[in-house]
Order: sequence, then C-alpha cells, then structure tokens
Amino acid sequence: MADDKSDLVSRTVAFRQWRFSIREVILGVLAILGVFCFILFAGLYGKKSSDLDATTSKLTAATTQQCTGKSCFETHAHLEEFLNNSNAPCDNFYQFACGSFKSARKLDPGRDVYKDVFQELQQNNEAALTDILSGSLPRYLNQSSAERKVKAFYSSCLDDFHKEQVKATPLIQKVVPLLGGSFILDQSWNGNGWNFQDALSKTQTDLYVDALYATRTRVDQTNSSQNIIAIFPGGAGRYMRWSDYTSTSTRSVKLQGDYKKFMTTVATLLARDAHVSDSRVTDRIGTFVDDAYEVESKIATFASNTRYSRDAFSHSQKVTLDQLKQSFPEIDWTMQLSYLFNEAGVTGSTKVVEPYPTYISNLTAMIRNLDSDQAVKNRKLNNYLMWRVLEVYVQDLSWEYMHANRQVYVDKYGPANFLGTQKYCFMLAKHYFDIALSSLYVYTNFEKKNKDKVTDITDTVKTAIEEMLTSNTWMDQGTKDYAIAKMKGSSYKIGYPEFMEDESKVDAMYAKLEINPKDFFSNLIACNQQHRREWNRRLLLGEDRTEWIFNAWTTNMAVYWYWDEVIAPAGILQFPMYTYDMPHYYTFGAIGSLFGQFIHHLIDDRGRRWDKGGVLMKAKNGWWSNQTTENFDKAAQCVANIYNNVTQGPYYSDNGNEVTVDVDGDKYAGKAMTITTGIRLAYNAYKAWQKTHGTDPYPPGLKYTPEQLFFIAHAQVFCYNRDPVWDYILTAFLRRSRVNEETRVNIPLQELPEFSQAFGCQASDNMVPDNRCTYY
Repeated sequence: MADDKSDLVSRTVAFRQWRFSIREVILGVLAILGVFCFILFAGLYGKKSSDLDATTSKLTAATTQQCTGKSCFETHAHLEEFLNNSNAPCDNFYQFACGSFKSARKLDPGRDVYKDVFQELQQNNEAALTDILSGSLPRYLNQSSAERKVKAFYSSCLDDFHKEQVKATPLIQKVVPLLGGSFILDQSWNGNGWNFQDALSKTQTDLYVDALYATRTRVDQTNSSQNIIAIFPGGAGRYMRWSDYTSTSTRSVKLQGDYKKFMTTVATLLARDAHVSDSRVTDRIGTFVDDAYEVESKIATFASNTRYSRDAFSHSQKVTLDQLKQSFPEIDWTMQLSYLFNEAGVTGSTKVVEPYPTYISNLTAMIRNLDSDQAVKNRKLNNYLMWRVLEVYVQDLSWEYMHANRQVYVDKYGPANFLGTQKYCFMLAKHYFDIALSSLYVYTNFEKKNKDKVTDITDTVKTAIEEMLTSNTWMDQGTKDYAIAKMKGSSYKIGYPEFMEDESKVDAMYAKLEINPKDFFSNLIACNQQHRREWNRRLLLGEDRTEWIFNAWTTNMAVYWYWDEVIAPAGILQFPMYTYDMPHYYTFGAIGSLFGQFIHHLIDDRGRRWDKGGVLMKAKNGWWSNQTTENFDKAAQCVANIYNNVTQGPYYSDNGNEVTVDVDGDKYAGKAMTITTGIRLAYNAYKAWQKTHGTDPYPPGLKYTPEQLFFIAHAQVFCYNRDPVWDYILTAFLRRSRVNEETRVNIPLQELPEFSQAFGCQASDNMVPDNRCTYY
C-alpha cells in the first residue's frame, strides 16, 4: 500500500492549489496543441480574413470617440449595404466592396438597362426637380418671376386636353406663314414667288430647327477669350443615320420605307387639321415625301464623306461671311447669320469656322443642281423645310402625331420604350429653364455648408499634388515649375455660381420671355427666342469665365481645359458622395479621389496641350519638355503592359455566347495613370487632414480602420448592375477609352502600396502585383 501510495504521489504535479496527474497533464498538453493546430489551420485556410481582422484591430487604439449623428449612421449603413464579406479584400477588392450591389439594386426587366451610384444620385436629383415643378407657387411671386414662368411652361406642356382640342392648328397658324406657305396645304402654291432665303432664316432662327446646316457658337481655339460662329453638317432625319439613306442592306431598306410612311402619316394628319380635302391632296403629299426625302438623302450622301479638320480654327482657315457668300452664293450667309445673331453685330466681315470644310461646297452644289426649273427647285426646298419643322415639332402636337412619332421609333428600335408626357415635359423644362431650375434646386435641396466645407478636400488635394509634383522624378524642373504655376492659376467651381442665391438676378435673365400657361406651342416658339438671345450674348461678350458649363443638379464632375478649371456641381455634392457632416475618411475616398483625378487632368498628358491661359498649343508635347515626355512615355508603356494583359468578362453577346473583352492598354494608359494618381492624391490629402484634425468618430461596432474605409468609399463610387448584353456592348465598343468598373477599381489599387498596407495584403494575394509602375 505504501508503494502504491508513493507511486500515486509521484505521478502528480502541483500547480498552485491544483494538483494534476501526469496523464492529465499529457492530455491537457495534447488538447492545447490541438487547439493551436486548429487555429493555425484556420489561419492558413482563412488567411485573408484573419489578416483583415488583425489590421482592423488597430481601430480601438485609433479612436475612442463614437458618433451618434444621423449622417454618420447613414454613411455606414450605406457602406455595409454593398459590402460582400465572403470576398476577401486582398483577392478581389471590387467584389469585396461592391459584391452585394446587384442584389441591393436589382434591375427591373424591360425597364432598367443599368443601375449605378451616379444614376441613383441623378434620379434623386431629378425627383427633387419634379417636386419643384409640380409644387404650388408662393403668393409673393409676380408675373416676371422665373419660378412662375418655368412652372407655367411645365404645366402647359402637361395639358394633353388642350393639345387634343387644338391638334395642329397652332403649327398651321404660326409656322406655315413663316415658311412662305405650304405646297401640301395650298393647291395654288407656286414656287416662282417663294423666298427661299427668308424661309431658311425663319426655320433656323425663329423655329430653332437645323435645316441644310447647323449653326453653333464655339470657343475660339486660337483665342479662348472669344467665341466664334461654327457651321456644321446638319438637316437630315432624326431617325436616320446618314448611311441609312443610301444603304441597300435589308435593315436600311426597311427603315427607309418606315421613315417615308412616317412622313406620309404626319403630312396626312396636317392636311386633315388644315381642312384640306381637294382631290389632289394625296398626290401633293406623295410629292412632298419624295421631295423632302430626296434633299435629305443628298445631304446624307456628301455629309457621310466629309471629314473633320483639326486645323479648322486656325487663322488661315477662318473665312468672312462675305467671302462665304461670294464663294457659295446659293445661301446668303451674311443675311442668314446676321438675322440669327441680330444683337451681336454680325456683318459680312464677321469670320466663321467650318470644322467640316468640304460640307458647305457640297451643300451649295446640291442646291444649285437640285433642279433646272427654279419653280421645281423651290418646291423641293419648301417641302424639305416643312418636313424638317414637322419632324422636330411632331411630338409637341396632339396624340395622333405623337403616336406616329412613336411608331417610327418602334419600327427602328423595336421595344416600345417611351418617355411619356411627364418625362418629356420635364426634359423640355430642363432644357429651356436650366438656370431657373438650378437656382430652385440649390434653394430647396442644397445646404450651403456643403459648398463651404468641401474646401477641406479641395485645398488639401491641391496641396498634395503640389508636393507630389515637387518630389516626382519623371518631370524636369522647368516642367514642374510650369505645372505648379498652372495648378495655382486654375479655378475650382464648386456647387453653383453665387448669383443663383439672388432671386432677382435669376428673374432678370428671363425678363423678356413671356409664358402663357394655356398655350404650349406658343411657349415653345417664345423659348426659341430666349435661346437666340443667349447665343447672341455669348457671341457678343465672348469669354465669360464666371459661366458654368453644367447646371447645378448635374452629377458630373469635369475638367474644362479651355478655362483651366475643375467643376463639381451641387448635384454631385450629395449623399452618398458628399455632405458636410459625413466622416472625412469616407468623403476623401469618394469625392476626394474624383477631385484628385480631375485636378490632375489639368497637368497630365492631355492637360499638357493647353497652356496656363487655356489656349490649345500647337506643339506636340504642349508645355512639357522633351525629356519629361520621354520619361512619361516609359512610365505609360509600363502601365499599358499591365492593362494589355487584362481580360474583362465573361460577358454575353446578343446571341447568348459567352465572350471576353481585352483592354487596349496603349490607348488607355494615360487615363489609367491619372485615375491611380487621383486616388493617391486623395489618400495623401486625407492623411494630412487627419494629422491636423484627428480621426472622425465611428459608429459602435465598426470593424474597419479609417484607411480601409477610405478605399472602400472610393470603390463604392463605382458599384454597378448592368444588363449583361448592354454591359458587353458598352465595354467592347468603348474599349479604347474605358474599362469596366471592376477593372477600374482593382488595377489602380493594385498599383498603390498604401492600399496593400491598409488591408495587410501579402505578396501572394491577387491585389498585390509582381511589379508596380513608378511615376509618382
């Protein structure tokens, strides 16, 4: 027994007050080893997830503050909605950040072709505009109020009952006399007494219809402080491509027949509404269709062979109107354009440009040879002008005209996808009253703090790019100095122009415009004259750098090289892109990376073509030195090699086959470099802001670091859901100028060591390339 007792004691181990047998110790060690092996196996199996958890463990040390505001919680609820944690961020970051977008934003079959963040934001903005247009008028508004006028215009457009009552009577009474009568409606109409020049000027100016040619004002590329008149090809059917008129393909031949049927239907309705019922009216309608189609077909034939001249704006290529009239007398160019620009002092000595230089000579030759009999020639031109007006205004008349327009649309495109009256009227209101609606949008839907506080981002991004320019090695010192000077001299239009806050200034811009809430067609004619006054103002005053090329509700951001400016309208400074009280790690990642990209565009391989004054330079390298250009080309080739090895897809073509689309890296490299640089600029700017201001508070339970949230916010700007066939068509057709969103997110982030560091990515991970291109 003693021996047994002794043996028992010898097989025990004391640990504090606990005593264990040797067997229990061995089993315990084995259990611990088992747990350790399990953890090790799980770590290897789920390595990427554990790396993320290890990285995010720094969050507690980063901040002890928790946010309780609505904006903070909305921001992170939006972020979490699109995340898909089953995808590892170091494997495919787009699928991690946007993997749930398609289930969260499902397409409505037969209605939706795509959904993305920008489209959703635009829809929200337009819904706000619709509410404005449909809202009641404040009592204090007088008759000259722009708000009263735009709402009255919109209301008159929606009045289908009145349109059905009057049918085409407004057009017959107001338009036909401007054109010198109508061959269809007047059996005694005689071409010998018809004034072609007068009818053309009324068509182009009073009715705002492109006929025979299209006149526009453009920035003079040789002197960006001035605008100049430019004459473009124009005047064919809206449903017909130029090639459709002459092609003998089955599709084009069918479309030609459908188009002529459309012309016949509209002309027949017009004759009915004009109470024309003589025995020859059907024959005249047939002649009308043949004449109008003949002129359009001839225009299409030579227009399709006309090429754009890159030298059109040079001093040697500009011509005066008198010179144009002398060379091509079939059109009185001085009379036509002095009538259109009646307030801008246009005379025979006014110079214009022809971006398609052979078009006018071919056009006037066509008019000259249209028929040897002047009366017949005039009849053909009258019928042509009448049809151009009818096609433009057909959807502004009663239901039968609108149905004819819809029928030819279906004949060409297939699905019966129409705007509907409300969306069409909304589109017209935006077109004719863009400034008035911008002002109302700002007043009702935009907090001024958004405009004031976004400088947190723009100022720090500008500082970041200056630091990056100073330290980069591919630019020589002279190019660096010029780039920095150009950056400092550039302007940033954020939100909206200040005058939109002043109701009286907006009202004054529409002071000459009279709107009748009961007469939609007259309102259209009146709005044409408003456009005419605007064109005159632009030509007369020349450059106005206070002007905005976007309206306030637009969700676009852009660089405008002619004026050395970056534009971010109020429409894009909205949730989820930006609001003044959203966390900065999110706004720098979302809107900041876009600012970085577009600010960098001022000095990149495209921005180098415009000097500090916005003048397009003739030198191939612009203001870059030869050495800088050579260094850039080497870096660009490195980037091109990366994208040339990218295969996008699989997609599904219209016949159901699975296909892939390669990237044209050689064409896309410059843009790709600017996108990557934009993200890096925004990231550097955020880190600088964070150093000064500290880290924004977090909502409880958030498991990502500020740096990780920055990159997630950037990626989620590009989440999308697109119809598979449309996705393929878009990617394949634009392969030289764009990549799909997954490529646009993943490849630039692969190029940034800052991203790998933020998520703890390892060398073996997909988001870590074997080699990175160095240019900043």
